[in-house]
Amino acid sequence: MREEDIGRALETLGLTGKEGRAYLGLVRNGVSTAHQVSELLGVQYPAVYRILQSLQTKGWVEVSRERPNRYRARAPRIVAEEAQQTRGDDLVAAAEIVGGLKESSPSKGRAPETDVWIYKGAESIGRKLREVILSSSGQILCVSPFPVAAEILHLLFDALGRSRRLVRVVLNESNRPDLAELSGLLGRTTRVQFHFPARPLSTTRLAHTYVFPSDQEVFILNSFYRDGEFAADKLQGLWVGDMDFVRIQLEAMLLDLARPARAERKVLPKAQ
Repeated sequence: MREEDIGRALETLGLTGKEGRAYLGLVRNGVSTAHQVSELLGVQYPAVYRILQSLQTKGWVEVSRERPNRYRARAPRIVAEEAQQTRGDDLVAAAEIVGGLKESSPSKGRAPETDVWIYKGAESIGRKLREVILSSSGQILCVSPFPVAAEILHLLFDALGRSRRLVRVVLNESNRPDLAELSGLLGRTTRVQFHFPARPLSTTRLAHTYVFPSDQEVFILNSFYRDGEFAADKLQGLWVGDMDFVRIQLEAMLLDLARPARAERKVLPKAQ
């Protein structure tokens, strides 16, 4: 694929020339600091920050919260589809070119970094959930050991229901009544199981929900409850790409799920 074709496709999807070069650099080189992007583009810091901020605003890149900030390109296929939906069907060819870009593997010459990204707010979390789920190439496992608010299940099911892969969802028995209203969000490949028993809980608590799109990454959705009510302003998502951490968490979760539990049931979308 020629560089000029990629550049034109990125511009067609709404990026400027320098934004396209910065995004392409992040796709090919992986997570980078503003200094590294500055060297790649050959422009000074102030201009680089404006470019990266614009890419973040447009939804093409993510930024870490630690200092110095690190930037990563969102999955090409996902941003291409989002841009296509925003701009119309006449952008199909450009979206296919950008969607076909290959993301970098961790460079052997770069120092290892802990791959942890934090997301706040339902919109940001939902967008990342959809990205990791649609990028998955195998079975997806979603586990919520403790009761969660219906809003959390809606956020999860809205993303999980888009997958064409087999999706296994394991919930707390306390959430069984919520399923009837939300089953329309689930896809035909989704299986729902109530493994964790209902039990009295503190009125102030933190609940973790785990989404494993593979054995190499996990998205942890943290919901906080104060006086028994879901605190929407405290909603937080944590994406972890540390393979060792993920595999330890996944193995522990699968061991727990292997214990005797209630029978699994399949939930299909409501008839249209």
